[in-house]
Amino acid sequence: MKKILSVAVVLGLLAAADTSVVNAGTSGKPITWQFDFGYSMPQGDPAKLMQDGWTIGFGQVIRPWPKKPVGVRWDFAYDWWDVNTGELPDHQVRIDDGDVDQWSLRVGLQYESHGDKAKFIGGAGIGGYRVHADLTQEVLVPGWICDPYWWYYCYPGLVQGDVILADKTLTKFGWYATAGVSFPLTNSDIYIEAQYHWVNVEQYFETLPIVIGWRF
Repeated sequence: MKKILSVAVVLGLLAAADTSVVNAGTSGKPITWQFDFGYSMPQGDPAKLMQDGWTIGFGQVIRPWPKKPVGVRWDFAYDWWDVNTGELPDHQVRIDDGDVDQWSLRVGLQYESHGDKAKFIGGAGIGGYRVHADLTQEVLVPGWICDPYWWYYCYPGLVQGDVILADKTLTKFGWYATAGVSFPLTNSDIYIEAQYHWVNVEQYFETLPIVIGWRF
């Protein structure tokens, strides 16, 4: 997380040095594309099970009303997180491995203040979220042991295996909100943005990604 914030500060300073150009950045463009990546933090109950992870995405901002600071934004993103190993909180179950990932397709309104210097950006919308989780536990199961020191002589015994505790996929609707700062470059922008996602799965699924992006 500290590395991401350090990179964000450096990019922000570089962008601020180039904001004197008239009509700099993506101002006036009816359609812009964007790409972002960052750090994704589970919130609430999911944070007890999951570690912080990563997110990557791309999308587009369409400005059908050129004189207004509002456009239509869509994003396609992928997030992934590892799970915490050990005893599952509030359950008599041990987790030895597992991960959670999420695909999302979102659309909403995007606000961007006018000007050729650093600009506030924010938005909100809805989306479809596909969340998949798998959890496994290591156990000893009957099998065959082939010893390389005895010319791979095989004999029956107990070997390590995995028991699947959970393997579930859910596709649900959710909503999101974003807030950040955009720094104009020459014919493009970089931006730093905080996103909040709420997905209507069991006991709700909330995440808070912090991303750095490039819009062109």
